[in-house]
Amino acid sequence: MNKTLFRCFSLSLIIVLFIGCSEEPPEIDVDPVFQEFVDEFVEIAATFGQDIDFSDTGLSIQFRDVVDRGSSGVCLGNHQIEIETAFWAGLTDDDKQGLIFHELGHCELDRPHRNDMLANGEWSSRMRGFPIPDGFNAVINYAGTRLDYYISEIFLGSAAPLPDWQNRTAEFDEVLERTPERNLENIEEFEEFLPGISDGDFEIDVVLNAGDSEGFVGIQFMGVSDDTRVRIGYNPEGSFAIDSGNLIFGLMFLRDEFDLLEDGDNRITIRRQGDFYFVFLNETFVYWFDYFVPTRESVSSLNVSLRGAPQYQSVTVQRLE
Repeated sequence: MNKTLFRCFSLSLIIVLFIGCSEEPPEIDVDPVFQEFVDEFVEIAATFGQDIDFSDTGLSIQFRDVVDRGSSGVCLGNHQIEIETAFWAGLTDDDKQGLIFHELGHCELDRPHRNDMLANGEWSSRMRGFPIPDGFNAVINYAGTRLDYYISEIFLGSAAPLPDWQNRTAEFDEVLERTPERNLENIEEFEEFLPGISDGDFEIDVVLNAGDSEGFVGIQFMGVSDDTRVRIGYNPEGSFAIDSGNLIFGLMFLRDEFDLLEDGDNRITIRRQGDFYFVFLNETFVYWFDYFVPTRESVSSLNVSLRGAPQYQSVTVQRLE
């Protein structure tokens, strides 16, 4: 090899080595609001034997204005995630974690959407996604007893053990000893304080019709604001909802065109037994959720409409022995 050719070869090698050594590592650009949830994702992944630090892929998670009202976040590929600003503000802390884990499930774990159901009709995965099958709602109760399963499913997929709680239910006509606490009849609104009621088990039973109200009607209990109390009700269009506010579990259950609702009177029963609340509609079990220590021992009417009022045929509160 002559000297000129050797010099050219050497110079080319130096340039290649220089370029290779000067490559910038993948950028990690996560809005500080999301960082705690990214850290949790990494920590929990390690408990499932998955070593994640994003040093080889980079990671970007940023807010964006509403683009797709059907989605609260999106993985754009290449570990780029965008979160809808308006959606984020209305989420509980658990749901914020769930949203970030969902998008990282796409970007980091290559998880697709999964829209199958557990035995009790709840979503089998926090990776559920659009399009949602007709007749179902996107709501996932990602909190309390349910949380461990949904987290494990993100990392294990279909290999995650199915939860025992999918078979939990209750019988409306269970034989129980009852001690009357309150009894109201034929009213349009009410608020009753129940000192000491949360020290044991109890049952709240309401028979009502929507009357001329144009919004959700029902009952609310055990809190001082919409963020801290349970609200259970339905609207004239046939939607039925169970919500506990953003400082508790958030929206837990929602069904449109719910076939258990009647055109006239409807009976809503909430029964606290041990660590759980059980909800019945027209004497049929609908849903259960975890008990939490109430911020205020009270029960009151629910009417979100500015026009019209429901008619409460009866309101009964009883202690259970």
